[in-house]
Amino acid sequence: LELEGLVTMVPRKGARVAQITQKNLKDVLEVRVALDALAVQLACERMTDEDIRKLEEACAEFERATATKDSTKIAQADVALHDCIVKASGNDRLVQLVNNLSEQMYRYRLEYIKDDNYHGLLVEEHQMILDGLKSRDKEKAVAAVTLHIHNQEKTIMKQLHLE
Repeated sequence: LELEGLVTMVPRKGARVAQITQKNLKDVLEVRVALDALAVQLACERMTDEDIRKLEEACAEFERATATKDSTKIAQADVALHDCIVKASGNDRLVQLVNNLSEQMYRYRLEYIKDDNYHGLLVEEHQMILDGLKSRDKEKAVAAVTLHIHNQEKTIMKQLHLE
């Protein structure tokens, strides 16, 4: 956990949850946007009809989860949706890299999802990503996923007063 930046070891006191800093947030989301952009580009080329059906269901499940106002359930649905895209890329190394970063991303994802004022926007952004993938339009899909992550960063920075 210390190597992943999730805890800080304090001599003779043990571990403490690491504070979210502007630098750490930016670092993680810079990597995430690069990996997600690659994932949607590859998925545009490689997605099967079954992959698209799974992604459509994941989008619908995310929207249903937002109605519950349960942050954990919403975050799990969000992870499942993004995992569909990464798996559809067909690139095992990319899947591994995203999995390695998943704990740090989950922390920020949960912060973003806590505020239900953004749930409608998240549903719209997911639909934009889905539309880009279904039409096999790499530019549209990359623009949508980039906007999605940029909005996440901006919102978390505002929520945590890191600006």
